[in-house]
Amino acid sequence: MLNRPIRAYSDAFYPSDLDSLKAVFDCLCVEFNVLPDTSDAHQIAGELIRLFQTGMADQDMLKIAMRTRWRTDWKVAG
Repeated sequence: MLNRPIRAYSDAFYPSDLDSLKAVFDCLCVEFNVLPDTSDAHQIAGELIRLFQTGMADQDMLKIAMRTRWRTDWKVAG
């Protein structure tokens, strides 16, 4: 599942990394009906970056992980 070595928080993101993360973020914001500049969007972005830094770089895997997190942690709590 992890297709990259674990990255340190100080490692730089490449433009392709940012493009990939933005595509997933935009997709999830639409799916979750979240506006981009809200606290929910900030939580989504932060979690995407955390997952990416642990080596989860595949867009589909990121979406699956975020959907699970949304259902179990954020949506239920909110």
